[in-house]
Amino acid sequence: MIENMEHTQVGFREYVQRRKAMEDARLSGNGLPDYAFAMDYELRKKLDSIPHLYSIGKNICGTVASRYMHEFNMRNLLVGPEQFPEVYQIGCECARRLGIGIPNIYIIDDQSINAFTIATDDVEPVIAVHSGLYERFTLGELKCVIGHECGHIHNKHGIYNMLGSLLIQTGLVAGVATGLVSSQLLSLLTMSSQLALNAWSRAAEVTCDRAGLICCDSVEDAYRVNAKFTYGAAFGEQAINLEALRSQLEKNMESIARFDELLYDHPVAARRIAAEMEFAECEVFYRWRPELKEPGAVMRPKQETDERCRRYVDVSKKG
Repeated sequence: MIENMEHTQVGFREYVQRRKAMEDARLSGNGLPDYAFAMDYELRKKLDSIPHLYSIGKNICGTVASRYMHEFNMRNLLVGPEQFPEVYQIGCECARRLGIGIPNIYIIDDQSINAFTIATDDVEPVIAVHSGLYERFTLGELKCVIGHECGHIHNKHGIYNMLGSLLIQTGLVAGVATGLVSSQLLSLLTMSSQLALNAWSRAAEVTCDRAGLICCDSVEDAYRVNAKFTYGAAFGEQAINLEALRSQLEKNMESIARFDELLYDHPVAARRIAAEMEFAECEVFYRWRPELKEPGAVMRPKQETDERCRRYVDVSKKG
């Protein structure tokens, strides 16, 4: 009996070591997953250089996240093996694929097409899926969405993501009045720092779209997700004409109207889909999903892929 226990313990240790070696191999030099968009890291470092922004934000977000958790448990349904089991299974598959813990997933009674993540150092990660999205998306598309949200957890986006959401949802003045945004934080959020937060958020969304691609069963599902988010569920099951969409985007990238996007915290759908198309031709993608590789598939180096994506994501520069 003792011999069997020792053998089991050694086997488990070997398993943990192999698992750690596999996960370490998928980390880049900056400690982020190897699929993360380079602009995500670059712009996050700029945010980190704003004195006290992260520490103040962490304190605020820890308090708000705890409050959200209580509200979720009171008002919404937590998925599990017996409650929305298909959604629970998708969450398990995405978490396993990326190598993170299984997050709590709630279905929220809201007919808008949306999903979001709450993840801080002090609160267990939560993914919220609006009922409008659940009802209108296929299970394949839902896997891309949940994979994307797991990407926020995997890449530790939580604090800055929640800061951005608080500022959008409450507005600065209302946020201070309700106590969700402190006057201390308000003093740090100059227009330039708000634009920096938006720029980082747009890059972070590209990172998480890549996580969604890694988790999904079909790249076409990932393209349709971003189309539905912006152009509506009328897209149904039809395929997107990717070349027509790219041509439309090229025109917009030459227009001065692109500067409106500096105020956006998410890239417009055409930019996101174009960036996904680039990652679908990246060698890193096929290291994660070798079974999705088709004969003759293009496989570019990560650095080249990031530079090609930068052209689509950096709205301050002409196409």
